[in-house]
Amino acid sequence: MKRLISCMAVLCLAALLAALTVGCGGTSSSGNLAYVSNSTGTGFKVFTVSTQGPLTNPSQQNTPAPPKQLQISANGKWAFFLENSGNRIFGFTRSGNGTFVNPITGSPFNLTSSGSSIVITPNNKFLYAAIPGSNDLAIFVINQSTGELTQIGTNHVGDAITQLAIRPDGSALFGLAPTNQEVVGFRLDPNSGSAQKLSTGSIGFNAPDKGLILSADGNFIYVPDQSQPPAGVGPVIYGFSTNANGDLEPIAGVTFNEHADANTHIFPTVPVGGATSNDNRWLFIANQGSHNISVFDIHTLGGGDPREFPGVAPSPYDCGTFVPPEVSCSTPSFIAVSKLNNAIYVLDTNAARIFQLAVDQSTGVLRSLEPHSVDAGSTPVWITIR
Repeated sequence: MKRLISCMAVLCLAALLAALTVGCGGTSSSGNLAYVSNSTGTGFKVFTVSTQGPLTNPSQQNTPAPPKQLQISANGKWAFFLENSGNRIFGFTRSGNGTFVNPITGSPFNLTSSGSSIVITPNNKFLYAAIPGSNDLAIFVINQSTGELTQIGTNHVGDAITQLAIRPDGSALFGLAPTNQEVVGFRLDPNSGSAQKLSTGSIGFNAPDKGLILSADGNFIYVPDQSQPPAGVGPVIYGFSTNANGDLEPIAGVTFNEHADANTHIFPTVPVGGATSNDNRWLFIANQGSHNISVFDIHTLGGGDPREFPGVAPSPYDCGTFVPPEVSCSTPSFIAVSKLNNAIYVLDTNAARIFQLAVDQSTGVLRSLEPHSVDAGSTPVWITIR
């Protein structure tokens, strides 16, 4: 009886946190593990995400090839990663403690040419891979018993997609095509896996390869432009509203800009990507050129009216303000948000560090956590929190 009550309590808490859990004692994706892809190393550096925010208990998950991007199925049973060369997808079964156990039958799965990004549908049935060299989207069905991938189609989309993102309800897929200066929307069939290209949205000519930021609820897309704007103007962020059909509509005003530092009056430079909080309250932008993080309030009008939050210490925030110079934040390249929304993790590829910042959930103000940074392993390129 005690075990039953405990299990029910865990499930209720998981639902409140929008985490997906498969029963008591089963495999889960509760958001308490952070996997860091080491593109020149032997696998992933894995951390426990503490409820207070800091990453703890680092361990190593070895893999047969250096990984680039990791995706874990919503049921938590399977882990697929795109190797750093992009030519193969490796699949593993996943244990209840989050480790990769056995290779999935048939793994690795070959792509026709180098892939850039993979995503899995929330119903665990399909995997999509972007292949920018041939402007294709490869579609795989996932065997529901074994996790084995079988390619069932290839869409020639006419766009060199460098990053994919999927709505949490699985109804639509979005791709970033920087060289085409657009975001592409696809409507997905949950039964057949087909992806019908429906719409595109125009962006600037210098969007970063991993710059597509899909809000946690899937209703908005934000894409930064790395170009240096005219004097007295901050970098441009393009915004779109989305829907279940894969349609894209520019947010009123089409673009918004990052603000200058209130103390130095210096504008951020080279925004490369970011993330939204899981409660859709805050948008975080990583500025690689100025080594700081801009914070926007996106909940006032449901994401359609982003406003840079002035805060107590005004945005943008230095991602390494409290860190000794020998490990200062030099090239923030990727942001992940804890499932509890109380921390963000800024991946610095050159420093091979993860800088940890606490988030005031009511105001969006950032402050450094202790420790201020942790070792991310060899050439880190991606963080997945599951």
